[in-house]
Amino acid sequence: NINHSNCGAALQFTPAQMASLSPSEKDVLWNERHRSNFENYSLTLQSKRVPIGVQAAYTAFENGHATKIELTQSGLIDRIIENLGLNSANVKHTSSKCEPLTRDDDGEPCQEDFNVAAVVGQLLYLAGHTRPDLAYSVNCVARYMFCPKRSHELALKQIGTYLKATRCKGMIITPSDNILSIEAFPDADLGGLYGHERGDDPACVKSRTGFVILAANCPILWKSQLQSKTALSTMEAEISALAHCCKELFPLIDLAKSFAEHFKLEPVESTMSVTIHEDNAAALILGNTLPPGYTPRSKFFHLETIWFREEIARRGINLVKVDTKDQLGDIFTKGLTQVTFEYLRKKLLGW
Repeated sequence: NINHSNCGAALQFTPAQMASLSPSEKDVLWNERHRSNFENYSLTLQSKRVPIGVQAAYTAFENGHATKIELTQSGLIDRIIENLGLNSANVKHTSSKCEPLTRDDDGEPCQEDFNVAAVVGQLLYLAGHTRPDLAYSVNCVARYMFCPKRSHELALKQIGTYLKATRCKGMIITPSDNILSIEAFPDADLGGLYGHERGDDPACVKSRTGFVILAANCPILWKSQLQSKTALSTMEAEISALAHCCKELFPLIDLAKSFAEHFKLEPVESTMSVTIHEDNAAALILGNTLPPGYTPRSKFFHLETIWFREEIARRGINLVKVDTKDQLGDIFTKGLTQVTFEYLRKKLLGW
């Protein structure tokens, strides 16, 4: 007697019903205020070999409402560690080295038994749901998952040993009072592979875009990937990252306004706050310049920026300077030292 909820094709479970689930059941969702019960339910599902996606535990309450939610995927992390054969390995404190991962055409062939593409697939799922701190390192390995070398296996094992050290960690969501506050942190790394990758490889001069978008102080969208075109300056790389971020940001703003109007959170225009944090001075100046104006050194590419500069002005978005050390997008663009990595992870994930 499992009943459908009123919100759609989801299922509501009691503890007794959960104990009778079969392995054929797919996505299982539940909430639980008490951590002990939450862990017991998780173990019940795992013993029945029911696939568990994102687990959510309410860790703090105020006036009967959850003020802090922790999202974890420890079951998936355990499977990744087991697939990589790292059950007895030492732990690492960052998910990647500081130097970039290259194609390594002349490197040693693979030596491990695990399937690189299969493990990368698991890591992409994990990084895209509860572990944005893995986005950069996983994207780097994913570029070579169909032609891996020994160096790529070692990069995967570094991610695995980092996950072993942070197995029970995930994303701690602490919503702010202003639920209509949206912040974006775009960043770029100009030609990060140059001098490391082979000079005849066009990818060696590609820059990397990284950004994260927060709604009510909660990460909702993040990305780390190489730019499709070759940027000729830091400003151009930063502007490309800003443009890519805006493509994702503007629809989210419209969606938030629709929710606000539906739930009677008006007036939307006066209460909604959207801020883009930019750490490059030249990109900041151009972004705040109304079209058709442009800065002297941006004429050759400023035409492609007109659309988002117009939108920034029309929507009343604040494009402000952020200190490089507080640029959350930095964790998505390059390998960082342990101190910097842990500082940005604390600001992003809450631990």
